[in-house]
Amino acid sequence: MIRPALALALLCSWLAPAFAFAPNTPAGNWLTEGGGAVIHIVPCGNGYCGAIVGMQFDHPTDPMPVDWQGHPQCGLTIVQTTSVTQGDNGTVWQGVVLDPRNGVSHPALLSFNADGNLVLRGYLLIPLLGKSTTWTAYRGGPILPKCHLPT
Repeated sequence: MIRPALALALLCSWLAPAFAFAPNTPAGNWLTEGGGAVIHIVPCGNGYCGAIVGMQFDHPTDPMPVDWQGHPQCGLTIVQTTSVTQGDNGTVWQGVVLDPRNGVSHPALLSFNADGNLVLRGYLLIPLLGKSTTWTAYRGGPILPKCHLPT
């Protein structure tokens, strides 16, 4: 059975090249730092949700990584924002980020850097006690079946 989030994520990733990124929002397909995955971010509720829609595999026959519950990571929602603020450095979306390997959620901030890349900062207690990762707009080809990124 396909999870609804997976079905939506796969459909959106397949259609993604036809859609441009919305200005000043995190909506779109984002390549994680290091190029290991593509996260598809869409509006949901009062914020945004991001699900894994593509992953880099060493070999086409490699098994899909599973989450902490034994479900495929493909289609798993790992980012969810709930509020937005306007600051001197632009818009900041606040929410949570989920580690798909162990199921632990951390508070997170999403913002854009000067290059237009998306910066995700997961943290403990306060943003000062955190780590940032930079995601770039995904401009690769259509994501292949079973969440495989094109080589």
